[in-house]
Amino acid sequence: MGKVIKLNHITKIEGHARLNVKIDNGVIKKCDLNIFEGNRFFEGIMQCEKYNELPPIAARICGVCSVVHLLTSTKAVENALNLKVSKQTKLLRELIHLGGIIQSHALHLYFLALPDYYGFDSAIKMASKHKDKVSRALRMKKLGNLIVNIVGGRDVHPLTVVVGGISKFPTDDELSMLKKELRKARADFVATVELFNTLKHPKFEFCVDYYAISDKKRYNIYDGNLHGLVHKKKDKHCTSLCTIPTQDYEKHMKEFFQEKSTAEFAVMEGKTYMVGALPRFCLNAERLPKKIQKYIKFELPSYNPFHNLNAQAIETLWCLDRCMEIIDEIGNVKKEKPKKFVVAARKGIGVSEAPRGILFHNYTLDKDGYCKRSNITTPTSQNLRCMQESVRKFLPSILDKDKEEIKLDVEKLIRAYDPCISCSTHFLEMNWE
Repeated sequence: MGKVIKLNHITKIEGHARLNVKIDNGVIKKCDLNIFEGNRFFEGIMQCEKYNELPPIAARICGVCSVVHLLTSTKAVENALNLKVSKQTKLLRELIHLGGIIQSHALHLYFLALPDYYGFDSAIKMASKHKDKVSRALRMKKLGNLIVNIVGGRDVHPLTVVVGGISKFPTDDELSMLKKELRKARADFVATVELFNTLKHPKFEFCVDYYAISDKKRYNIYDGNLHGLVHKKKDKHCTSLCTIPTQDYEKHMKEFFQEKSTAEFAVMEGKTYMVGALPRFCLNAERLPKKIQKYIKFELPSYNPFHNLNAQAIETLWCLDRCMEIIDEIGNVKKEKPKKFVVAARKGIGVSEAPRGILFHNYTLDKDGYCKRSNITTPTSQNLRCMQESVRKFLPSILDKDKEEIKLDVEKLIRAYDPCISCSTHFLEMNWE
């Protein structure tokens, strides 16, 4: 006898999500992840706007990821203007970027993922028995806010990143104070890594291609070219590395809409792929400092999506240490004016690693600097097909459980990908036929 499972209103992701599954004699006949995000038409809004207006508009795409949208949009505009910024500007921008990663990872790990493992519906309910963990999460989030505020002027939608440079610089005293706070907070970040390394994940593998930006010299989530860990066969050990120049990504990626879903899906070289902290680790772990590598307790490359949580926790610790390195590298802050440039009709592409994976901003400007075309590809849209297909593979291993356990396991898998962090207030409903 066939069985139909409908998971409506999957909680703790951006917008609304629904999973429709049809099973016949233990065989998955249908598994469709339907995403119902509000159509906000940001790409359309940007058309006909002048180059300097694009980054502030892009920052409003997401309240939690406002930093990375602002930075990636600014990069795209500067590339279109053939503009190179100073080393200090790059360092300050990387610093604010890492603050945004800390903000997001802390929220996702403690408030969205951890309650699933501790048997609570929410972090608020979890706080009654695990006040120490929730307090730690809030301290980490507050530190991320402080980084963004000192460099960017405010916690959300920072103001100081402008085309060509930085409009207002932090003082030496502010950076010195920040470094003291970073050093003092390290114990919280180590405790987070150790906590998430104790979690028991399902033994599950979903072998797909991994993509992340990479720097040959060091672990770098701010800048670099696109690198892939690509499977030649279904055997997880039969892989090869590839490099795709940022300006050529459109030749390899295809975006499309799926029936009954308002979100874009994507494939790379015609194949399902994953982006995020776990792919970043699998492609770049050897570039991590030894003091960070020692916390990796799972085998690499790992194709268990649940390990994305462990990777995020370790990456948060790396972000903290990298922030202190940047402050040392900057030394005494020098006040610089934004670089001058000549407006021309050009195309510009910006790419960065957002908390949940690669983010692309792609603009075409006319001779007066007005945007004629805008295309933004978020990491969540790149991961949607991977989420859907991994659920399809995961389900047969849990069908012997009761419906509440199936519901929780599927939600845990979907949330492991960290699909955009804004929370839906709906509860998940399951309809069995």
